Amino acid sequence: MREYLIYTSAGEDANVKVWASSKSRNYDIWVTNYTDQPDLNKEYADYYNEHVGTKITNLYDVFLNHPDILRQYKAIMVADDDILISPRWLSRLFKLSVEYDLWMLQPAFSRFGKISHPLTARRLSSDLRFVNFVEITCPIFPTHKLVDFLSVYSLDMPSPTGLDYWLPYFFGIEKENKYAISDSWYCINPREQFKPHHKRAIDRASSQDSRKTMIATTLKEIGIRQFTYREYASVPRPFFKRVLALPAFLAELSFVWAWTNGAKLVRSFHKPHNRHSQDVTLFF
Repeated sequence: MREYLIYTSAGEDANVKVWASSKSRNYDIWVTNYTDQPDLNKEYADYYNEHVGTKITNLYDVFLNHPDILRQYKAIMVADDDILISPRWLSRLFKLSVEYDLWMLQPAFSRFGKISHPLTARRLSSDLRFVNFVEITCPIFPTHKLVDFLSVYSLDMPSPTGLDYWLPYFFGIEKENKYAISDSWYCINPREQFKPHHKRAIDRASSQDSRKTMIATTLKEIGIRQFTYREYASVPRPFFKRVLALPAFLAELSFVWAWTNGAKLVRSFHKPHNRHSQDVTLFF
């Protein structure tokens, strides 16, 4: 048994194979197969089960049936199955979470993938940022904190969406040094266009509109009319490390520029002719 654990609810687009590709990793992997394909991704798992559901509901089922296994680990990452990150960086993230005694830590997101919240996009100038929001995509928890949450979680909750807002309030939102984003060890949250099946697993469970409603409901329950993302402090990245990281960072920015402008160009081809253009065509 290793010191840490990654839990994921995995399907056909999973990148678990990448996480399991190093024997020197400091974490075990638990895969819950939510599909109807027996043994999918089983070969990459230290623990494996099959259960229909989403990431949080399937983790809750594991907690109910195997709490002693979870409690053996110092920290647990609850990860979407398609996150792209190397075993070396995953191992370093776990060590970072323990070093800083964090309650929630996430890798920043590369711009080659999706950015749902600007706060979570990786930065060149810092190694670590202390914040009030950690996205639920792939957070690391100290095991006792995750157990605290799972002990009050209920399947009656309509959706896990909005937990990233709710959890800091549950653990203690007043803490300014317990929630963090790592800019040194970051990951790619793949865009749907690059996935074999072009669809998120969560989209099969709920619509985007229903998830937006759930977020609004969650914020209302904790008394927040408008959530403000905050960055309290950061650990600066040494200058020489910034220089070394600059080419990859510029490549990300170039990709975003090409992606954004390419999308605008495609949309322009699908725009109907305006009235003036139609008049001119008819005149000739």
